[in-house]
Parts: sequence; structure tokens; C-alpha cells
Amino acid sequence: MKFNLLKSCLYIQTFVWYTFPMAVDKSLENKVVTYLKHLGLEQEQALVYLFLLREGPNSVLAISRGLKTGRTKLYPLLEDLAHKQLITIHERHYGTSYEAQPPSAIEFLVNEKERKSEALRSSLPATLNILENLQQESPTHTKIVEYKGVDGLKQMNFNLSKAKEEFRVFELAGLDKHLGKHFAEKMRERYSKLKTYDLTNNPNRTNEPGINSSTSETRYIDPKIFKIEFEMYVYDNCVGLLSYEAEDIFGVEIYSDKLARQQKNLFDLLWKQAKILK
Repeated sequence: MKFNLLKSCLYIQTFVWYTFPMAVDKSLENKVVTYLKHLGLEQEQALVYLFLLREGPNSVLAISRGLKTGRTKLYPLLEDLAHKQLITIHERHYGTSYEAQPPSAIEFLVNEKERKSEALRSSLPATLNILENLQQESPTHTKIVEYKGVDGLKQMNFNLSKAKEEFRVFELAGLDKHLGKHFAEKMRERYSKLKTYDLTNNPNRTNEPGINSSTSETRYIDPKIFKIEFEMYVYDNCVGLLSYEAEDIFGVEIYSDKLARQQKNLFDLLWKQAKILK
């Protein structure tokens, strides 16, 4: 379903392309190229397809001159486009010409991508089960994983949401502020299935919207007792550290039974001294 809107956009853009071939806005062309890249085409392949769609059947020499691309580079691009059923290769006595298939051919690629996506989704649980069993069978050792940027911190929060039963958080800031409201809502929905314990230095902290108060508890710890300068979470055998500083957004996950056990003990000790927030 998510491809339908993009598909409609492509048809509209192609109509504009055909109707006003000499006045195509560059940004419009870029949108079409981006769409085609999402379907698995390379940048150069997308440009070749659009060139043939606009100019009609042409020889590799004409394509080379039109796009200012070497012929030796074009041959594999054209072969792959033919394999994707986006162009047709015509072998004639006077030479070979290449013709773009109509825009409706894009639907074939969309359907193929959706089919593969559905197959991947349906086989995901079994694949994860196999991988998790392999991980459990591997020798116990400390593993450190580094993450960079906002996407990296999103991945860390996704990892956190897969805790077996519960997690503990030394909280510095809410999810909405740094990772966006939409992502935060998705994560809170996943967190609601777990028992969560939050320690904060903010005496006015309340449960974030969407958090299940029956499974989530927040307590205030006086900064004079323990100042939280780094957001940290602990679950299973993992300790995660997150930095939201604008100039240096990064995170680290340390997988270690001993370290996780130690940090859980520290958290629980502070938890007993912390004030319950209502």
C-alpha cells in the first residue's frame, strides 16, 4: 500500500514529462529518479530510462551523446534495464536500438518489490529465532557496539524495546525532544509491554503520554545524591549509553553479564533512595 502514493506521483510526473518535454523542471526529474532508485535502479539507469522515454528509440551512440556517458559504461546499464523489463532491445540489420517500455512497466517493479517484502516479512520470525539460538549458543564474551547520529539512537531504542521482561533507565530527556514525536509514540507502544523503571533528576517529571502507568514507574533522585549526566539504560545483559548533544550525537551498547548485573545493582540501590513521583 505504501507504494500507491508514489506510484500515482510517478504517473503524474510522467504525464508532465510527455506533455512538456522541453520544460521539465529539474526538481521533477530528481523526484522521478529518486523513486526509481527506491525500486532498485542505479542513478545512471534511471537517467537512461528517462532519456529513452523522452527521446524515443535510440542507439547507444545517441544515448551516450545525450547523457554525456561513455558507451562502454552504457552497455551493462542497458542490459540490466532490459532484464528489469523497462526497455526493449531491437536488433536490426542497420544496428541495435533501445526503446523504453511505457511508464506502466514500473508497476511490475513495484509488484516485485512488494512480493519480496512480503516474503521477507513472513520469514522474519523463523530467521530471528535461528539467529537468536545461534547467539545463545556462542561463547559468552563482552561485545561493544557503537552508534552514530539520530538514526543510531533510534536503533538503540528499538533494541531496548526488545528487552525480555523489564529495563531500567537513568533518564536525561524524553524521547520526543530528540527523536521525534512519531518515533517516540511507536516506541512507547512497544515499551508498554515491558516493566520499566525510570530514575530522573527532574522533580516535575511525569509519565509521558502513551506510557502504561501500570507497567512504568518513575522516581526522582536528588542530583546531590546522584547526578545523571549521561542517559543510560540497562536490560538483560546490555548497558546502553546515549549522548544527545547536538554536536556529537552517539551511543554505545556494552553486552556483558557482569557489567549489566553491576549497573542493575547500582540502579536498585539508588531506586530505594529515590522519591516516588505521582
